[in-house]
Amino acid sequence: MDMEGLSSICASLGILEEDETTKQMVYTKGEHCLDALKDLLRFLRRDDPETREVFKQVCRWNIVSKDLIPIIEHCQHDRNLVLNAVKVLVFLSMPIEPSSSDIPQQIEYLWNMKFSLTSSDAVAVIVSLLEGPLENLEW
Repeated sequence: MDMEGLSSICASLGILEEDETTKQMVYTKGEHCLDALKDLLRFLRRDDPETREVFKQVCRWNIVSKDLIPIIEHCQHDRNLVLNAVKVLVFLSMPIEPSSSDIPQQIEYLWNMKFSLTSSDAVAVIVSLLEGPLENLEW
């Protein structure tokens, strides 16, 4: 695994920081945030299902809470950006291969991700993005 490349990609997503005047947390997306999400997705697609090193490292760095959820919550006006963040979340939440190593640790990472998602407004934002297309479905 190209750890430096993965680190660079994750660092270029953006930063969550406190606004000095409002004292609220604000996410500032990186200049190449969309490209970084697409690159992160590529890394996850190529991740070895036996070792899942990319998955584990992304979870160790807490990218879901530090970047993906804030992107979804703070950049909801940018549909393409949010949809790419959701794609990354989908890949991160794929079922664990039974032959994979360190299954208990992977389960813990999945639980932490699910807790972070359900403790935020991200699910509401995602559902609101799907509302329009779902209304147009004919039954």
